[in-house]
Amino acid sequence: MAAPRTALVTGAARGIGRATAQKLASCGYLVAMADRDDAALKAAAKSMPAERVLALSADVTDPEAPANLDRAIRERWAPVSILVNNAGVPSPKRNGRPAGLLETTGDEWSSVLEINLTSMFRMSRQFLPFMREQRWGRIVNLASLAGRGRTFVAGPVYMVSKAGVLALTRAIANEFGCDGIVANSIAPGLIDTSMAAARPAEANASVIQQIPVRRIGRPEEVAAAVAFLAGEDVGFINGAVIDVNGGIWMS
Repeated sequence: MAAPRTALVTGAARGIGRATAQKLASCGYLVAMADRDDAALKAAAKSMPAERVLALSADVTDPEAPANLDRAIRERWAPVSILVNNAGVPSPKRNGRPAGLLETTGDEWSSVLEINLTSMFRMSRQFLPFMREQRWGRIVNLASLAGRGRTFVAGPVYMVSKAGVLALTRAIANEFGCDGIVANSIAPGLIDTSMAAARPAEANASVIQQIPVRRIGRPEEVAAAVAFLAGEDVGFINGAVIDVNGGIWMS
């Protein structure tokens, strides 16, 4: 019987990341969970089978984080074959709403891009060589409906960062598909996470009225899509985007 594959999920302390780690562990994978909130990360890991999870405190904006995570994981398990780039932050706020283009400072712009996009570049560069060596790999990048089209609930820098995630995923898919590695994106819509909870209730209610299924999504529903793209049978799905949005945006 083959040994279980190793997965790494960033931003795994809560929300979609936590649900994804739980789902992958339930599917039999070994799951390394990374997050900069050490207390929340350890609490999340305690709810999962101890033999299948590894909680690793890490800040994805640290250029050394990918190598440090790789080293820590290899000390316990086989190297990462499944990379789930989930860590992300919303646009900066002004009076409870996303800052507009003229309101967003240069530092805020750089910070959001660093976390939401550049960290995925660094993580992918770290783990792609082993995937290429074994001629098998899965990269799943969490984008957003905000990167797919016009949005009323996300600011410009968030939109740009998530559109960049889609482009980065296509670039990886194109370059490494011949090595048995497939890269795909998931674009969630309004999901019941802390990011959604930070928005005014009336704003979320207005969005829900535009969603054909008339409800907010659950983190577990996004996690199910991640688990599908991490599987053995998706080797011909490459460079794709799965929209998990209840039908509010259809391509």
